Amino acid sequence: MELSEYREEFLSSLRSDAKLYGNPHEIQFVESALELLEKNEEIIDPIHCFCNYKGSRNRNIGFHAYSYSEADSSIILVITDFEDSTETSNLTNEDIVDLSNKMRYFIEDAYNENIKCDISDSILDIAKEFREKIGYAENTEITSFRFYIVTNKTLSNRVKSVESQDLLNRPVSIQIWTLERFFDNYKSSLSERINIKCKDWGIEGIQCIKANVASSNIFDSYMGIVPGLLLAKLFKKYQAPLLEGNIRCFLSAKGKINKSIKATIVGEHPENFFTYNNGIAVVSNSVKLSDDGHYITEFDGFQIINGGQTTASLTNALIKGEAPAGNMEKIFVPMKLTVLNFNLDDFETVEEQQKKQDLYNTIVKDISKSSNWQNPTKEADFFSNDPFHREMEKLSMEITTPILPGQISGTYWFYERSKNRWDQSTFYMTKAKRNAWIALHPKKQVITKEKLGQYYNTVDMLPHYVCKGAVANMPIFARTIMDIMATKKDIINSFFFKKYVAAKILFDETDRIIDNAPWYNKGGYKAMYVPYTISKIIATLPEGKEIDWKRIWGNQSVYESLVRQIEIVAKKTMEFLKAESHGGIERSFAVKEETWKKYRNEPLNLEDDFLQDLADSNEFKLEEKSAAKVVRFNDQVDLFAKVHTLGGEYWLEVYEDLERQKLLSPGERGIIKSMGEYLQRGYFLSDAQVKKLWKVVQKIENETDYILK
Repeated sequence: MELSEYREEFLSSLRSDAKLYGNPHEIQFVESALELLEKNEEIIDPIHCFCNYKGSRNRNIGFHAYSYSEADSSIILVITDFEDSTETSNLTNEDIVDLSNKMRYFIEDAYNENIKCDISDSILDIAKEFREKIGYAENTEITSFRFYIVTNKTLSNRVKSVESQDLLNRPVSIQIWTLERFFDNYKSSLSERINIKCKDWGIEGIQCIKANVASSNIFDSYMGIVPGLLLAKLFKKYQAPLLEGNIRCFLSAKGKINKSIKATIVGEHPENFFTYNNGIAVVSNSVKLSDDGHYITEFDGFQIINGGQTTASLTNALIKGEAPAGNMEKIFVPMKLTVLNFNLDDFETVEEQQKKQDLYNTIVKDISKSSNWQNPTKEADFFSNDPFHREMEKLSMEITTPILPGQISGTYWFYERSKNRWDQSTFYMTKAKRNAWIALHPKKQVITKEKLGQYYNTVDMLPHYVCKGAVANMPIFARTIMDIMATKKDIINSFFFKKYVAAKILFDETDRIIDNAPWYNKGGYKAMYVPYTISKIIATLPEGKEIDWKRIWGNQSVYESLVRQIEIVAKKTMEFLKAESHGGIERSFAVKEETWKKYRNEPLNLEDDFLQDLADSNEFKLEEKSAAKVVRFNDQVDLFAKVHTLGGEYWLEVYEDLERQKLLSPGERGIIKSMGEYLQRGYFLSDAQVKKLWKVVQKIENETDYILK
């Protein structure tokens, strides 16, 4: 696909979606912009807010969405500049200043309580929320601001750089995202790379030594010493994108700056930081070394995959000026660096890009699991190549939707286990093939793993976790799924897949109902009302009854009686959360477990026609068991085939390796030897023998460093 085709298809898709959802093109562009920013991991859980006012001193203020990032303690504002034409004009320096000032002035007016609008306008709640988070000095939750300008215009050649003055004594970064930039990102399966030249930061290089320990050419390893001041300055400039996505999840889940790290930074002996601190782990695509090979002078693609607390603590101390004069210059941080040996700029096939993404994820996952985290978290280790996500992706490729009236075939729901996978699937197709593929895999039928976590916990009646946002919700979802995969993974089957597609349909319909409700103020707390509404309905169902997920899947839409029930409960949800907050910020109360418990116990009379349309839970359980049996049978066949395909010679080699290294017990090694000999004679193992062998294999994988095929 060329850029011109991408622009044409983007605009065509936008107009089609605008017609489908009844939105003006400008509003639909906001939706598309936020979706793209989320996919590129620039923002998390953006909240729509169409703000456009005259502020203090008659200044224009406005933005279209906002978000928070706990990883770099920032407030994020998004504004769009859409041109409804196939012809493109330029985004100039003057445009950038004007758009960024609209966001800057809103922050100023919010902080100084100068927002002038109707008292019922939800913008007052947002202004209050910002003001409380910004706070003062030590009490602040916000140490930086990020302004995003998203446009379908082309960036003028005269725009060489984008600089911004500090705001409320905090740094401001301005990010310009054009369609060209999104297109460039789609061509790569990895995040936008951060390239660092040490000389640009006032140093000749980072002292390092190469560790000649790798047994393959997949990657190189280095140990280095990073100046703490450099690390803080890098994070201050690049902020959350400097951190690999899982580490952002980790930081958000764990909370505030580590006190012991801070004590060393501001204490009398900052030179002890190197000794006390576990350091950071970094992945880079490639590096350049000094002539003597002792210093790294440049990084191509610099991402921190472990050590987010260290990085955030140093930056926090720099921004707040907490460290005494000279302390920051005395701080040095240990660095473990992994340099990947593949070229991200290669124009590869989709299959090669996916393999590259999986390799990257595997390396990141292995390093993160093995490193000595300062605050260990198992739940954050839920990468896109986790077996659960692979199974969901496999199911999404196999299961078609029912053929609806007017259709000649079913379509597929696309499970996107890694970012931009849907888009990249069509990059190397001709236009005709691309159109045919999109007809079978409509963009509106994409489910990301983060969104699945929200649907799952909503149906599981945990709306307070969902209200915390995708990042904070993900570890809760991950913990549940890891338990399922460890104990009863056969329930991840076709029934499970169809149920949670239906849950996505229900979630989206509830969102639409609330957005169009006469009582809802745009830019309000819809993100809280949706999960609370669905969870409340499910919590109130009579025993032995369920929402008819099968009917939703069959029709690919929510049935009428459920729609009417949502309309009633959604308004009650709004009234409850508004009353519960007592004029405060509703979001602050929605995330509390006691708020949900109180609402769950509130009396609610369900509508008769809705009750009549409920499904029998026992019927669903029978279908679930039937689907699980199919999974167990297929797993058994796959396991039988794998053991026999590897062959007796392979298993005898494994036995000899384990015997030489004295791994496992003699009895367990003996099982592998006897099975290998049995296979070598040309015999087939029984199901019981295969399972016995596989138990030993699992022990090898879980308890040793030995690598099996």
